[in-house]
Amino acid sequence: MLARLGLFEGTGVELIEAGAAVPREPEKWRDIRLMTVSYGHGVVGTPLHLAAAYASLVNGGLRVRPTLLSGAGAPGERVVSEATSREIRRMLRLTVTEGTGSKAEAPGYFVGGKTGTADKVLPTGGYAEDAVISTFAGAFPIHDPEYVLVVTLDGPEDRSHRRPLRGAGWTAAPVMRAAVERIAPVLGMRPMAPPAGPSASAAAAAFAEVGAAR
Repeated sequence: MLARLGLFEGTGVELIEAGAAVPREPEKWRDIRLMTVSYGHGVVGTPLHLAAAYASLVNGGLRVRPTLLSGAGAPGERVVSEATSREIRRMLRLTVTEGTGSKAEAPGYFVGGKTGTADKVLPTGGYAEDAVISTFAGAFPIHDPEYVLVVTLDGPEDRSHRRPLRGAGWTAAPVMRAAVERIAPVLGMRPMAPPAGPSASAAAAAFAEVGAAR
């Protein structure tokens, strides 16, 4: 599945420094690797790899290969079914409306995404006790995705509380919101009214259905 998403090969984007970068994967896929890769351990890629994978998962399930050339990025082979893509969009939206990504919500733009907080690897080996790499990866508007955005922060801290907060929900998610609120108007996107529904869950499901219909 990871290979189908392009996470074991260069992105091919038209930048020598980025297009040829090949992610690192385990030499041997032991059982423990198969378990830990499900929550982010064992494969090392670039933010562009992550963005391309998200685009492939939320656009209806067709492989996206990054490009800087207008009109050259036609969707490729199917990597997941339309039904699976719809369910992924629903879950990513719920992460923002009811989960760890609530601070990524940009009113009217319906962000969907996922937080990720990783222990920071030290140059000397091992992990830092007081530093992390925080990421928020997502798309907007999630019911009919047009843009994918990946925010990654090196060693962030939210110091507005009694103790520093380093998790992606407190650090990367607010940056996602700020970026969307500034980027979307430049792209000509206007805030939309929320769909009718008795709860955030109903709204997320309704938006997923709308996206599938389109």
